[in-house]
Amino acid sequence: MDFSIYRATMEDIELLVRHRLSMWRDIHPEFGDPVPGTEERTRMWIKEKLSACRLIGFIAKTRDGQVAGSGCIWLREQPPLPMTSHLETPYLMSMFTEEAFRRRGVAKLIAETAVVWCRSRGYERINLDASESGKLLYEKLGFKAGYSMRLLL
Repeated sequence: MDFSIYRATMEDIELLVRHRLSMWRDIHPEFGDPVPGTEERTRMWIKEKLSACRLIGFIAKTRDGQVAGSGCIWLREQPPLPMTSHLETPYLMSMFTEEAFRRRGVAKLIAETAVVWCRSRGYERINLDASESGKLLYEKLGFKAGYSMRLLL
């Protein structure tokens, strides 16, 4: 099956919200229902970042227009660093594939599109946090494990 990638617009906010929350449900089913207000906060955050061009959404669709998946690049602000002229770094996030389209190359196509988008704008790297099910895909695309650490409070 062939898929095409489209840039998300403000009309796609509900889809991006649904996919982001579905991604988290898939990664952590043990959490159950989201914290009250999560959906609305997610909607407002996506709307704000998308309208400011700080979030770039990529939507995969079939030839007949069915949505197969989506993913986003969040241009995260960073302080000046000696190895880059950019004051932001791309962060690949909210990768989600509809169940009927899994294992058909949708996530790979979205990730590759995001890489091309970032490279064409002169970014030196892309960061991401991978789920267990996504690590192999990202490794195949050349992503390397980082040195991120976390303290749960």
